[in-house]
Amino acid sequence: MLCCDFDGTLAPIVEHPSRARLPAGTKRLLRRLVGLPGLWVALVSGRALHDLKRMVGIRGLYYIGNHGLELEGPDFCYVNPVARASRLLLKNISGELKVALRSIPGAWVERKDLSFSIHWRNVPKTAHRTFHRVVAQCTDPYLGQRAIQRTTGKRVIEIRPSVKWDKGTIITWLLSRLREHHEHSKPLVLYFGDDQTDEAAFRATNRLWGLSVFVGPRRHPTAARYRLNNPREVHRWLAELLRLR
Repeated sequence: MLCCDFDGTLAPIVEHPSRARLPAGTKRLLRRLVGLPGLWVALVSGRALHDLKRMVGIRGLYYIGNHGLELEGPDFCYVNPVARASRLLLKNISGELKVALRSIPGAWVERKDLSFSIHWRNVPKTAHRTFHRVVAQCTDPYLGQRAIQRTTGKRVIEIRPSVKWDKGTIITWLLSRLREHHEHSKPLVLYFGDDQTDEAAFRATNRLWGLSVFVGPRRHPTAARYRLNNPREVHRWLAELLRLR
């Protein structure tokens, strides 16, 4: 089972998420890999499911959005019930933040139905302290009530429902479902990711005796057992996998 994050792993990081593009060569590789017998391909992203599908546009693979809270694939679909019940709360909190951050240049809120992201890649350095103070003021009360969880990534803060469900949980769940549907199959998990939210998936992959691969600078601490430097190296690795199959 081949699992890949999208931004920073398959596609280069860009200034604004809407400008991200899956390189044409990588897309061709994924299409060919999806068609191989005995290989399942899953894209595991923090993006909303519909956004991820729009960005990739390949049939036959498993799309996993919102850090594992939703999944759609050839055989089955899944939406985390706690996340579904938290939609209104998250909408209200994101609305509060959208208003509170208006005075901070470069800060913006990305609503993703089951979660939302607070982007600050383009916030001037002089406004960093104010930005983090405003985010804390708006979200700390809900953290105290254990209504949400707050995690950080590459110049982004992720707000999700308070549920023990992440990228590691969803790939473990997906693997168990695939084994149920294919009784004689014992797939090896390969997971490629580049961000903090991928660490849970690395740990799960390690527990499953799979291959966990961090994509990024070597100075970055990670639970992954292997490393690649950038999406170009991921592309070359996928091409080699296709050649060997």
